Amino acid sequence: MAERCLCLTGSTLADDFAALERYRDLVDMVELRVDYLEPQEKFHIRSFPEKAGLPCILTARRRVDGGRFDEGEGVRLVLLAKGLAYASDDPQKNFAYIDLEEDFRVPALEEAARIFGTRIIRSCHDPDGVPDDLGAMWDSVSREPGEIPKIAVHPRGTGDVLRIFEKCASIGSRERIVVGMGDYGFCTRLLASKTGSTIQYASATGAGMEAAAPGQIDPDLLEDVYRTRLLGDYYALYGILGGPSVIGALSPRIHNAGFAGLGIEAVYIPFPADDLAAFFRLADILDIRGFSVTAPYKEKILPYLSSRSPEVERIGACNTVVRTEHGWTGYNTDTRGFGVDVLRFIGRENLEGIRVCIVGAGGAARAVAQAVKTLGGEACIVNRTMWRAKALAERFGFEWAGQNERAVEMLGRYSDLIVQTTSMGMNGGVPGDPLELYEFTGREAVYDLIYNPRETPFLARAREAGCRCANGIGMLREQAAEQFELFTGTAYPSDLEPIE
Repeated sequence: MAERCLCLTGSTLADDFAALERYRDLVDMVELRVDYLEPQEKFHIRSFPEKAGLPCILTARRRVDGGRFDEGEGVRLVLLAKGLAYASDDPQKNFAYIDLEEDFRVPALEEAARIFGTRIIRSCHDPDGVPDDLGAMWDSVSREPGEIPKIAVHPRGTGDVLRIFEKCASIGSRERIVVGMGDYGFCTRLLASKTGSTIQYASATGAGMEAAAPGQIDPDLLEDVYRTRLLGDYYALYGILGGPSVIGALSPRIHNAGFAGLGIEAVYIPFPADDLAAFFRLADILDIRGFSVTAPYKEKILPYLSSRSPEVERIGACNTVVRTEHGWTGYNTDTRGFGVDVLRFIGRENLEGIRVCIVGAGGAARAVAQAVKTLGGEACIVNRTMWRAKALAERFGFEWAGQNERAVEMLGRYSDLIVQTTSMGMNGGVPGDPLELYEFTGREAVYDLIYNPRETPFLARAREAGCRCANGIGMLREQAAEQFELFTGTAYPSDLEPIE
């Protein structure tokens, strides 16, 4: 099982020690990033391990490798040697590890490390992508049997992530560290049991600290949400598939809290993707048992399913996929999730007599349209792309319009309830207000499926006009509970505090 390492990026040792004390109970070791220290602080690094009281990695990362050290190799050699100098016979007073890049081979420094029991992490970094020949990168760092080989790359798409896990699967049992940086590499940081990594890096936040590499995770998140200290290769793996904004989804908090509450050995993590075919190959390699689906894939995923629930067939969109012995089966829990929450919001048992405007025509809009139809409401569809608005409206017998004068006229008749289903205004998505052509009167009930942020510009404008407003957090919880039961065969625990 991987040890959790806190990367310390303070400009002073005092800042680093303060961060260590904040997270001490959540980590197993620390990495002192000397390249972040102010010049005068670098003279005092030798005493750091004894004061830290935990195993320490000594690292001075060059800018070319994603760090901040730019004073030349001669200065760096002296600095690293100073960190090892006068090493004590007491291992707890020495650096447990020193990180040396593949092209920084200094026999005298390496011999000094070995004499005093400091293990060498032999690393190679590509902060800009994943090299075409990942095997050559691995070979370059894994030549010496006593060293710990480390590769850190920055995947730019799902295909790159797939290559990382494929390479890890081919390595065997060799001790190693494999890191994928950035949003696409997020899953590699969580799934050390799948990469075979012996160290899992985390970063302190706040108080002058910053992530030592793109995508590094706060120890609180690793502990409280993902429970990575418990994760083994035998844990069932679930996730959420979507665009880049899926990294900020609340779904992992909901599902992982459910797993923890019921003692289920499973974990649920985000998978941003840009290639569905590559994602499904990755799902096979990682043995993903099921996943949620969000924008932009609720419709695009349909051809990859072996079977579809009646709800998916009616709506033409899928938000839940479960692996079965016959392949992937698609479901849609958005319809029920929205229906339950919107009735709670407006205080009704149905939507009879309620005229609804649905903004958007994607997969989420399809589920909302089905719910409105089922609950007896009348609706119109407003969408920037008129042919999509028309197609969705005709599917359910609703009116439709593009973002034009006809939409303004229709909104005069369909404004009891306005439901915003697009990703516009979402954190990590396209900024803006998807219904800026409409001026709220204050009499509308306004529901925005987005919950991150809690209030989009669209919802803020409605609230300022005096409208009753709700975001999508209630719908998220309702549809996730149904997903949880599809994933596990067990009802979501009712005694847990709601995730906000």
